[in-house]
Amino acid sequence: MNKLPGFLLSCLLAFIAGHLVNYSIIFLAIDWFESPMLAGIGYGLCFGPPVILGWLAGAYCDRYSPRRVILIAQNAFLISLALLYVALDSSSLVQVALLLVAAFFAGVGWSFVSPARFAALPAFIAEDKLTAGTIALNLMVMSGFGIAPMLVKNVAVNYGYQGVFIIGALMFVVSSLLLALLQYHPESSVITSEQASNDGAQQRQVNEPSLWQQVRDGWRVMLQPGMVKPLLLLSMITYLLMGPMQVLLPVIAEQQLHLTETAQGNYLSLVAFSLIVGGLLSMASRNLGKLGWQLNLSLLVAAAGLGSLALITNLTLSVLVLLGSGIAGGMAISLIVAGLNQMCDSAYRGRVMACYTIIGQVIPALSGVFSGMVAQVYGAQYSLMIAGGVIVTLVLLAIFTLTQITRLDHFQQISMVKDLEHASVSK
Repeated sequence: MNKLPGFLLSCLLAFIAGHLVNYSIIFLAIDWFESPMLAGIGYGLCFGPPVILGWLAGAYCDRYSPRRVILIAQNAFLISLALLYVALDSSSLVQVALLLVAAFFAGVGWSFVSPARFAALPAFIAEDKLTAGTIALNLMVMSGFGIAPMLVKNVAVNYGYQGVFIIGALMFVVSSLLLALLQYHPESSVITSEQASNDGAQQRQVNEPSLWQQVRDGWRVMLQPGMVKPLLLLSMITYLLMGPMQVLLPVIAEQQLHLTETAQGNYLSLVAFSLIVGGLLSMASRNLGKLGWQLNLSLLVAAAGLGSLALITNLTLSVLVLLGSGIAGGMAISLIVAGLNQMCDSAYRGRVMACYTIIGQVIPALSGVFSGMVAQVYGAQYSLMIAGGVIVTLVLLAIFTLTQITRLDHFQQISMVKDLEHASVSK
């Protein structure tokens, strides 16, 4: 099997199965307890652990083989699926406990798997194609995000959640086998780190800094003047969209649009479909110039569309607005992640991309928890309108404060991370 297609297929299976865990926790919290707040807490636990573990994950990816990190970390998802399987035949109190513990294990898995996937990508693709490869990998992430809810609902209706969890476990097993069978690019820095890891722990201690020192070095690089910091800040605003989407849209689909369970899954999958379309469009639009304005305007459209879904009761109009909002969001996030991965020096790529994936996991978790709490008291419609309004306001502030983004024209104008580091050393 070719390296890049095999790697992307492994990624797709893992991300579908990972989001299958996330959505199962959200759906079960609503089905069992009719609690948007519990769904938000569960979603928060799915992406809360990266706040701490994500930094270690980035250092591990730069220190060891990212492939090894992936193969070990995906076992945490298998534990999560096993706990959810047990919860199906448990009492209500035990179900709550198992649901939350399963969400935590999923969070542990996400902490390592996401940054390791981006850090491993250069081992399977030529350097001059890294930008396009990063967008392709991000498309796998968004595909998993969108295919999962449709898969959960359709399988649950026909085979119950037992079938959902079995399919998820099989996907992880196949994903790991595919990745284990692939060989790294011979000129990849991953080979060097993998070979170095075989020299023994004592030799590593002599030649390599501590993990904590590597984490601090990563923070220093990300805080340097340049494009890294503003792109990461803009990614924070972008990922505020994801929490309300995952926590509130299932409630909107059921209570406002009055869709059946299968139709709910199909409606939610439109999010991923539109994100994928946006990612594909970004592969062409990135060469048109005015990259900063593309990012800002895409985010404005995405946020305004999200908030307006709270006011729409017509299914056709709701679908059209959801598609427009998702396409705009997909364009924005694809351009951001491509820019970050393109400019990362190989020695720091794991830590920079770990910061990005921490943002992509923690920010949606926090916004999901907050949106769920507001929805519990005031209803999903009110909560969704607040989310859209807050994000629109933040994007407008970013246009006037993150002037580096506004002036950004092409990716080649972004300073490399290693250049920032050299500048710091020379000072």
